[in-house]
Amino acid sequence: MTLLVADVGGTNTRIGLSDADGVAQIRRYENDAYPSFDAVLKSYLSQVGQVDLSGAVIAVAGPVTSTQAKLTNRDWSFDSAQLAQILPGAPKVHLINDLVALGHALPHLTEGQQSTLLSGVDHRLNTQKLVAGVGTGFNVCLLRDGVVMEAELGHASLPYSVATLLRDALGAEAKRFTSNEAVLSGRGLSRLYQAMTGQALTGSQIIAAAEAGDCRSASDTITLMARLLGCFTRELVFQYLPFGGIHFAGGAARGVLGSDAREAFLMALLNDGPFHEQVAQVPVHVILDDQAALIGAACYFEGR
Repeated sequence: MTLLVADVGGTNTRIGLSDADGVAQIRRYENDAYPSFDAVLKSYLSQVGQVDLSGAVIAVAGPVTSTQAKLTNRDWSFDSAQLAQILPGAPKVHLINDLVALGHALPHLTEGQQSTLLSGVDHRLNTQKLVAGVGTGFNVCLLRDGVVMEAELGHASLPYSVATLLRDALGAEAKRFTSNEAVLSGRGLSRLYQAMTGQALTGSQIIAAAEAGDCRSASDTITLMARLLGCFTRELVFQYLPFGGIHFAGGAARGVLGSDAREAFLMALLNDGPFHEQVAQVPVHVILDDQAALIGAACYFEGR
């Protein structure tokens, strides 16, 4: 049995083939080079050659129905019946949200596929876990006892605590940030940098400049993002009580929380305030494997 799995983000698409030995023949595509996901899929099929597929699972960074999906940060639409006609043998195509795919992957990730920022405590008050995707966009999904629950939190309004921190840092410029995704994403990182400096860099360019240590404004932007993310993570604890752990995913999350700014994140997260002792009990991890969603897509199919 061979399954085609794909993870379609706002910036990049990853496609692979999954069987009993795991996911292989993984290719990564820059979305700017293609007019649609259909074109990406056709390119992948031409590269891997003839394959007998039992099905396909496409994880999309945007809202999904049973047969339709649309990227939040790119004008790409997905139709399961149309995609099935592109695939050899026209197998059934499942469309799922990309955070749902990460939720299904979480129980199968090894220790080396994650890093730990905060150990929390061993005696958990519940088994709830939260995956927070900070990539081109932002979203979360909650897991409990094998059940993965969907959300579209990126489009929700900023919590008051985060908006206040933004206003203190940016003054009147803070008004341009109204939703969670407007701040807590790769594009949000770019907007923060522009608000602080008046200059334009992409999120990945800011992370690279901060890592190189030759751009003070990039480092300051990363530190502010870390503080905002720490403050927001406190709100996630209040909302979801994820005592089984919070697991950050996405390139922006890895860039910010993998830098020296992680200390600013932890200080904001563990700041004295309501529920302080319980917040400190929540383990916090970063998913290092950017192909985790492909694993989750395969796991989703196995559970059908």
